[in-house]
Amino acid sequence: MAEKRALVVDDNPANRDFLERLMSMAGFQVSGAMTGQAALDACADCTDLKLALIDMELPDMNGIQLTSRLREMYPKALLVVATMHDERSLMESVFLKGGNIFLVKPHGFMELFKRLTTVDLAVLREAEAMVIDQYGPRPFFTASSQV
Repeated sequence: MAEKRALVVDDNPANRDFLERLMSMAGFQVSGAMTGQAALDACADCTDLKLALIDMELPDMNGIQLTSRLREMYPKALLVVATMHDERSLMESVFLKGGNIFLVKPHGFMELFKRLTTVDLAVLREAEAMVIDQYGPRPFFTASSQV
């Protein structure tokens, strides 16, 4: 069975350590990075990244910029952007740049873990854009998709 490679990008060492452990417990081989550039460097030799968990606020670029770059490099990866800002316009930007899941901190990390351990990654990747927040998981609908 092929290894499931994951990337955790967060400039807060305590958050990164927690998320790296959580992803390891979910069966991933995890690399961690504290900046966007360090994340790109860490996965430069990875041909098949399965998951990236990206903090929105990084020292050198934001999570939306990193999501866009990673989507170009890994079209089949599951990209999760995590932030404390529960704003619809931010959600739309993440999904437009290729994100799959918008996770509102600190709610939702355990829900994400549950999904990663019970649902096939390909199914998660192909599912509708999803928001995980204090209300649980739900599909994200753009204004045009509600017409």
